[in-house]
This record gives sequence, C-alpha cells and structure tokens, in this order.
Amino acid sequence: MLGVSGVGKTSKCLDYVARHPEWLYLRASALLSEATGKTTEALRTGSDMAIRDNQLLLGAALDRARTGREASPVLVDGHAVIDNDKHLVPVPVEAIAALRPDGFILLEASIEVLASRRDTAPRIRPRRSLADLARLMQAERDTVSTYAAILNLPLAHAQVEDVFQLDQLIDDLLRRVG
Repeated sequence: MLGVSGVGKTSKCLDYVARHPEWLYLRASALLSEATGKTTEALRTGSDMAIRDNQLLLGAALDRARTGREASPVLVDGHAVIDNDKHLVPVPVEAIAALRPDGFILLEASIEVLASRRDTAPRIRPRRSLADLARLMQAERDTVSTYAAILNLPLAHAQVEDVFQLDQLIDDLLRRVG
C-alpha cells in the first residue's frame, strides 16, 4: 500500500484488517524505526543517502515482524518517495523487491483533500503548498509505476474518498496475481 503522507493509507488499512483479521498490517516507518532505533521523523529527515540505506533494511525488518505469522497475507503501508524537507528521495527498487510484494496498491486523493487532511490530522506532517503536494503525488505515482514495471507486478490505483474501502482493490489485485 503506497501513497503520500495524509492520503489515508493507515486508516484504510486499519479498517480493512479489522474486518479481515487473517491479514497482518505493518507500517514501513514503524519497521524501520524498530530496526534503526530512530524516530520516524529522524528517519524522514535524514540525508538522501541515509534514507536510501535505511530503506534497504525493510526486507529483513518485515521478515522479523512476520515471525509466527509467515502464512498470513500482509498489507505494508509505506511511501515510494520520502520528502526529507530538502529533496524527494525515491525508495530504491531493491528495498521494495526485498519485501517480496505480490502487487502494488497506490492510493491518491485530490490535492485539496490531501492538504486538508495533512493540516487537520493529529499526526504532524510537513506543511507543503498545493504545488509541492502535486509534485510529491506525481513523483509517488511515477515511482510506484516504475516498481510495477521493473518487478513485473500488477498495480491497482484508487482515489480515496470518505466512504472508500480497500476490499475491491485487494480482491481485484489478488485475482490478477493468483
């Protein structure tokens, strides 16, 4: 599950796993925070090289988190591009490949809705102009599309609205890989 910060990935994933308890839900930022001992904010604002290096720890961190639940399907909530306040840093495809995904789900929202969610959410996020958010969303879309092409995996895409649920997207994606 990929998308920019504030698009609704976490809330939609939590909703899905509450109704599908066989699924395991993990946040890439929490996996990396545990693996490195750094806060998610310290991970986000690191240098471009530090961000890339940290992202390469994801595969092993996911394997540790799945211990005892290896047979469970997993939703991993993360970003394809990290905004470190200086640059938009793409997560290396090697880091994504190490997660052994079956496919990708990209969630988006209108720029105005995204800005509103980021401004009013309890989690503090960097304040960005609408133009900056549009560039971030486009970079996320381009990077996820590149992952899907390089790894030859299906990509499902949806606009998140208030009544949106992941069920149909996940069902469709599973049919395409299955």
